[in-house]
Order: sequence, then structure tokens, then C-alpha cells
Amino acid sequence: MSSAARPELKFSDISEERRFYKRYLGLSEKPSTTLRAIDKGDYYTVIGHDAIFVADSIYHTQSVLKDCKVEPATARQTNEPLKYVTILPQVFSTLLKTCLLELGYKIEIYDKACTLSKSASPGNIEQIQDLMNLAVDSSIVIAGLKLQFNTQEGHCVIGVAFIDTSNYKIGMLDIIDNEVYSNLESFLIQLDVRECLLPDVSKSENISSELKKIVGVIERCGCVPTLIKSSDFSDKDVELDLANLVGDELSLSLPRYSKSALSSCGALLNYLQLLSEQDQVGKYELIQHSLQEFMKLDASAIKALNLFPQTANQPFGPAAGISLGGAGTKISSLFQLLNHCKTNAGVRLLNEWLKQPLTDVEQIEKRHILVDYLIDQLELRQILQADHLPSVLDVRRITKKLNRNGNLEDVLKIYQFGKKIPEIVELLSSFLDDDQSDSEVKSLVKSTWLEPLISHTEPLNKLLEMVETTVDLDACEQHNEFMIKVELNEGLAKIRDQLDFLKDEINSIHLETAEDLGFDPEKKLKLENHHIHGWCMRLTRNDARELRKHKEYLELSTVKAGIYFSTKKLKEIANETAVLQKEYDKQQSALVREIVSITLTYSPVLEKLSLVLANLDVLCSFAHASSYAPIPYVRPKMHGLESARTTRLVASRHPVLEVQDDVTFIANDVNLESGSNDFLIITGPNMGGKSTYIRQIGVISLMAQIGCFVPCEEAEIAVVDAVLCRVGAGDSQLKGVSTFMVEMLETASILKNATKNSLIIVDELGRGTSTYDGFGLAWAIAEHIASKIGCFALFATHFHELTALADKLPNVNNMQVVAHLEKDQNGSNESDDITLLYKVEPGISDQSFGIYVAEVVQFPQKIVKMAKRKANELDELKNYDHGSKKAKLSMEELNEGNQRLKKLLKEWINQLREQGLHDPTKLSEEDSQIQIQNLLQSLAGESSKDKFLEYISDTLV
Repeated sequence: MSSAARPELKFSDISEERRFYKRYLGLSEKPSTTLRAIDKGDYYTVIGHDAIFVADSIYHTQSVLKDCKVEPATARQTNEPLKYVTILPQVFSTLLKTCLLELGYKIEIYDKACTLSKSASPGNIEQIQDLMNLAVDSSIVIAGLKLQFNTQEGHCVIGVAFIDTSNYKIGMLDIIDNEVYSNLESFLIQLDVRECLLPDVSKSENISSELKKIVGVIERCGCVPTLIKSSDFSDKDVELDLANLVGDELSLSLPRYSKSALSSCGALLNYLQLLSEQDQVGKYELIQHSLQEFMKLDASAIKALNLFPQTANQPFGPAAGISLGGAGTKISSLFQLLNHCKTNAGVRLLNEWLKQPLTDVEQIEKRHILVDYLIDQLELRQILQADHLPSVLDVRRITKKLNRNGNLEDVLKIYQFGKKIPEIVELLSSFLDDDQSDSEVKSLVKSTWLEPLISHTEPLNKLLEMVETTVDLDACEQHNEFMIKVELNEGLAKIRDQLDFLKDEINSIHLETAEDLGFDPEKKLKLENHHIHGWCMRLTRNDARELRKHKEYLELSTVKAGIYFSTKKLKEIANETAVLQKEYDKQQSALVREIVSITLTYSPVLEKLSLVLANLDVLCSFAHASSYAPIPYVRPKMHGLESARTTRLVASRHPVLEVQDDVTFIANDVNLESGSNDFLIITGPNMGGKSTYIRQIGVISLMAQIGCFVPCEEAEIAVVDAVLCRVGAGDSQLKGVSTFMVEMLETASILKNATKNSLIIVDELGRGTSTYDGFGLAWAIAEHIASKIGCFALFATHFHELTALADKLPNVNNMQVVAHLEKDQNGSNESDDITLLYKVEPGISDQSFGIYVAEVVQFPQKIVKMAKRKANELDELKNYDHGSKKAKLSMEELNEGNQRLKKLLKEWINQLREQGLHDPTKLSEEDSQIQIQNLLQSLAGESSKDKFLEYISDTLV
């Protein structure tokens, strides 16, 4: 943005400017995560550190900063020059979206007198929603948490209330949680909560540490914690307030909610100030949410499975940056891969489904049946995606606009939406009549799409009739004018006749002027209704030279587009037209308000229709993604939570990786059987595909449970109640948490949260500490999961000793990622040439090939050779040569061997002392060799009992 386009901060004199800054600097101190702005009418001003933040993050240059003129005493207080930056409304909209939806900041907007006029937080954007101009309104959910700690039983009961202000929904529940708050984490992810209200109990020593842990969980989920007074969590009059917001049907449902949940709801209602706005009364719906209804996903799983495009500031979910169709950008997430939606409501529903995979096998299979139907009905799907769904408007956005400042244009958009439904119903009906599908499929299509569309469209017919009766549809279609039919009001009809007459006069003057000046009235001489001059004419600057030859033409203004001019008669008519139009709008506005009010009463029906079409849109998107994948996806056979636990994937692929450019994906089989083959230890070389293999199993399970087909040749999948991941080495140094601590926290959460029906994915556990500690932890954790929990688990590791667990537990199996090592001229496997095959097969890999990776990235040869030498030396300490076979020593054998060696050395020293040799260093060289030979003979005698001593003996000999 050029400096010329930016407005300056204007004051009548320097003293007024100084007074303004003095008032601003006198405001209470704010956190660094709160941004303050001054509304100057046509633009906004940001001052101080906020100005520097805006310059760096929005304009990407500090040249936009200006110096504030403050009193010398005030300047000394700030310790640095005070800067400001001015922001135009369209740029301010971008700033608001960045701060609220990506960074989790809070916003305060002040008027010119430095009085707070508007405020917003990530979970409460109602006051500034008009300024943000969101492309797609993703759900804005805010939650309140009332904490009750049970120290005797070792758990916490959290009374939860949540409000979705974008969908007008309120819910309450109690969450019984463990010390790592894994259930709270799942709740925040499932509902995509933006902000959490917590009672400020930081002064209580007993609870402050727990509060800190909860805040960490909230921040890990990309949510903003807000501490408020504990006294705000009160259940007083909450039932009455809810009755006003929800309606009469509430009276029988309140008793099932706990006092804690109601207290949280009271805090939310007070924070959002919902009851202060009359248009909110009676609009909300009380809903139920159950954690058990959906698959649990922790924050690590969202990242590990690449469900959404991830940025540093917006870890989960597309937020306001949702795009339709999923095309034009590189696919890096499952959301982008599956997003072929044509409606905003469909995109929002896909985002919701990805965070709420189903656990009810019947509901999952219903979605699979519908996707299968849409794959078979290619023509139906293409017509829906090309002709009908793209023209379906975003009902949620339109009804919100109608609520705030509705007009006839928005009413007509609702009308067009209502007219589109019968066309979709007719299309679905025609294909269903011609289809040869079995009765179950037809019945499901009818119950899921057709019947709801028909039943909800019937009450909408009255709205359509009202619009056709009251709104001038011809004027809208022909002239893009939105007006009431003049027949409805005699006064309107009279004014309309006068306006039409004057419009004819204006057109006549336009044609006469074109003939007089010799310009084409369609191409050269433009007739425009200017926002300042009213009806006037415009010529380009070059053509405007003709005006100087005719004195009767009055130049009005000169702009880049040309010169506006008029005539005396046209100016009089334009003024008269403006007066009449103002009177017409005034009389029409009362009728428009009544029509808008009637239209809003249909909001519940419109929302239900929108949800049905969103469901159709998402399942069409699944069918499209399944059909046009590099290798088409297949429908999986599902097993419920209570049935036989078997997952069998034939030639499975990672859906996101296989669509990358220049990638030929190697498919792999997966076999998981509860009780006999449910814990897989995967070893193999770096970059060989271990991480991809274990993650793709999690992605495929999730895809199946949201209702999509999966990237396999055959698939048999057991429903899982949770996907729990520990992958990567992400530390949080800014929060004072090390890599190893993050690893242990996430692993602790897995162990507390996993059930026999879960899926655990662990990648390289134990790398953040010493080798022995890391291996010990990895072994203990793996053994606990395999023997105590008994769920499906995938354990990728470089601790090859961990493969010995398969000898101890029958349900543990070893898998290896195969690599081909070229043999050298002597026929040994010591060549530097390695080929990664990315194939996973049963067995154990005895090498990690880390040094070969260093060679691939072109480490200096001197370092590579030294690394190989040191690796061989360490390897020799754990191995011994027995004939032609090379076997490894276990940690237990090394420890026992060390103890025996110490014992032998002590015995040897004692023998020397018995012989009077108190100082062995004084022995002659010949006597020393004799004594050493005696020691070696002792070693040789004991070596048959101990592999380690055998290795030492062989090495010394």
C-alpha cells in the first residue's frame, strides 16, 4: 500500500494532538496479546508497540510508522519515541482476522475520546463481526470451565458449558478427567473451541498448579484461556436466562445439569452479554454433546495425521481461511485432499466431521452407502457439483446479515435459495426413479436427503409467495434494483411514477448531449448516478476537450476515470430525483423491515435445509475424492467396538503423500488382530518409511470413520474410540518445556486415555534422554501397552533391542522397512550403496543406516569415515564372533559379564599378593607376561559360562 493511499492522523492543532495522546497513554495497562485501535471514522489508528506489530505483520515494513507529537514529560515516560500507524478499513479487516482467528489476540476499539466502544476476543466476535468481512464464517465456539478437584479419588470433575454464537447453540456437560486432562483435550478439539473462560484461582496454592496444567492443555489445542473472577461462575438465575434465550421447551431439561455446568453457563452469558441484545432472545437451541459419540483425538494426533494445513499460529483447522473446492494450492493435509465442497456450509461440515469421526458403526456404514451411491451415479454427482451446489448461498451468513441490518437484497438471496431446493429435489427424485439400486440404498437416500428437503421446503413456500407478492422481482432482474412492488402502497406508486418520468427525462438529456458532442452514448458518453453529484455524465480526459467548446455544460469534478459534468436542466432533475428517492426509501423502509422480520422467522427451517445440503455436498466431495484418486479408493468393511477386533488393509497408501508431484507411492499391507497381532514394532533405516507407514494407518482409520472410502485395494477396519499419537520431537522452549518433557507428557496422556479399543501411534520414543534411559522407558511403555492395555499399537523405533519383546509377549510382532544394501567385490554387505525399498515386511532390521543418510546429504567424507569407525567400535562392544555367526549381547549379558570380570580381576590381584607381590608394577617383563598368561587362562576357563567373557578372551588372545 503506497504512503499516498494511507490517511494521515489529523488534528486541528498540536495541543489537541498532545491531549489525545495523553488520554491514550492514561488508559489502563494491557497485556501484550491485546491490540488497541482508535476509530477515526474513515480509518483506524494504532499506537505504540501495537503500531510496530501492525507495521511488521501486516505492512511488512516500518516505513509506514509516524512519530506522535506528545508533551516532553510524556515522551520521557515512554522511554522511546512513540509511533503510530493509520489503517484503512479493508486492511483493518485483515488485521482483525489475523489477530483474532490466527494469533488468538483480543481487540479493543476506542473512539476519538479514548472511550472503549467495541471489544472482541477469539470466542466473542459479535461486536466487530461487521468489520471482519469473513469469507466463510467458521463456527465460533466459546466454553466455560468450572473446576472441582477430588484429591481423595485423584480425579477432577469439570463443569462445562459452551456456546456456539454462529449457530445459536448452547450445551452443558460434566467431564470427569484424569491428571493429564485428556478428556478436556478431546472436548476442545471435537468442538473446535476458540476461547475458554476459567476461574482465576492462581492465588490458591493447592489449585494453581492444576490451573497451570489446564491452561497448557488449552493452549496446546490452539485455544485461548481467559481468566475471570471466580465470583462470575454462579448458577444464580441461569435457568431463567436460558429460558429467555432458548424458549419454553427448556423447562423439563434443566434438572439433569450439574451446578458446576450451570455456573459455567452463567459465566459465559455474563461474558458474552447475550441477554442485553433483544435480537438474541428465543433464537438459541439447547443441544447435547457426548465425548463417547466421537473418536477421541489429541492435539498430537491432529498434527501427526496432517488433518489440516498447519501454520505456526493456527495449529488446528482452517479458521477463516477456508476455501471452496480445494484446488489451486499444494495439498498438504487431509482437509485439502477431501475438500471438493461447493458450498460454504459443506466446507464447515467437513471441518467438523474431521474433528468428530463417528464410533457408531451403523452411522458410519450409512455414510459409506451414500458415498457408494454417489460414486455409481456419476452423472448425478457431476450435475450437483457443477450446476446446483455452487449456486446454493450461505444461509448462515445471510440470516446473520438480516439480523444486523437486513435489506431486500438479502431477502431475495433467501428467496433464490428457496427456489433452488425444488430443483435439487426433482433431480434426486428423477435419478432415484431410474436407478436400479436395492431398496436399502433408495430408502437411505430418501431418508437422508429427499424427505428432509421436501418436508422443510413446504413451510418455506409461504415465504416464497410473500416475496413474490411484495418484492418487484422484475426490477431486480432487469435493473438490479431492490424495491417493494408499488401496487402495495398508493403513496409509493405515486412517487414511483414521478421517478420513472424523471428517469425518462434524464435519458433524453443523455441522448441529446451525445448527439450534440458527437459521442456514442453507449461506449463514450457515460450516464452515472454519482454518490455526490447524483445523476450526471462522464467523459474521459481526452474526450472532455469537446466540453470547452460548449458553454452550457458544467464541469463537476475531475478524477482518474475522467471528468463528470452536467447541464443546468439535468442538475435540477438530479436534485429532484434525489429528494423523491429519499422519500421513496423512507416510505419503503417500514415495509422492508416487516418483510425482513417475517423472513427471519423462517431461520430454523432455512438452517435445517442448509445442513441437509451440506451433508449432500460433503458426501459428494468424498465420492469425488475417492473416484479421482491416483488409484480409486475402496469401501471398507467395518467392525464395531464390541465385535472382533481386526484391521486388515491390502496395499494401503498414504492418501496425502500419494498425490504429491513426482511421488510413486509404495503400497503396504497391514494386519492387526486383537490378542495375537495387535502390537507392531517397526524397525528400519532412516527415511525408509516407518513414520509414513504408522501414520497412514491412523489416517485410513479416521477416513473410514468420517464416512469416506479409503486408499487400499481391500480394507477391513475395526472402529477405534481414539487415535493417540506420540510423534516428532517438538519442544516448547519458549514455555520452558524440553523435548523430552513434551514426549513424556504426551506419552503419559496416552497411557491414561487409551482403552482396548484405541489406536496408539508412537514414533521414536525415548530419543530425548540417554540411550539407556530412553531404551528402558521405551521397553517399559511398550510392554505396558502390549500386556495391560491390549489395544492396536504401532511402535516405530531405532532401539533394535526392543524387538526382543516379541519373544516375551505373544501379541507383539516385529516388522521391518526393507532396504537393499549393495555387496562389495568381496561379497560382504559393507558397500556404501543403499537402496530404500519403502516396503514393510515381517522381520527385524539390524541396522539404522543413519550414516548413509549423512552421506546422502553430502556430509564431509572425513566426518562420515570417523562416524563409521566409531560406530564399528561401539558395535564390537555388543557383539562377539563365534565361528561364522555374529550375535548380539543383550544388556543383561553385558552387565553380568562386567560383574564376573571384576570378580576375576580381584581374585587375580589377591593371588599376586599371596605370592608376596604387593606391587605388581615392580615385576620384570618376563614375570609380568607369566602372570598375564595365568589371567588369560582364568578367562578362558570361565568363558564357557559367559558370552561377554568369551568375547573378551577371544579379543585379547
